[in-house]
Amino acid sequence: MTTTKQLQIFVVEDEAMIMLDLEDILRDLGHEVLGTAANPQTALDLLDGLVAAPDVAIVDANLGGSSARPVVDALESHGIPVVLTSGYGASELKRLGLDHPIVRKPYSSRDIEAALSLHMRA
Repeated sequence: MTTTKQLQIFVVEDEAMIMLDLEDILRDLGHEVLGTAANPQTALDLLDGLVAAPDVAIVDANLGGSSARPVVDALESHGIPVVLTSGYGASELKRLGLDHPIVRKPYSSRDIEAALSLHMRA
């Protein structure tokens, strides 16, 4: 299962196994992972150092007990669309200061592909 255009994707996920699975999903879908980060500070540092801006970022809403809000704000200030992932419900996301559409964990390859299809450009 592959999409029609390869996206360059930045991934922010604090759980190592989920990060590895997501990287595999993205590669299987034909996309390139430009960089990964497991916490907000690393994500912000890497974002500043990226040579090319990613087409989209996939960000876990809760990073080690902290809101991903600073990362989401930085990505959006660079014009990078964000796909949030989370196992939390709407009230917990609101508490974290996030009101973006999300892909619910546990997710499948099909869920990720559907979320990314919104950012595909022919």
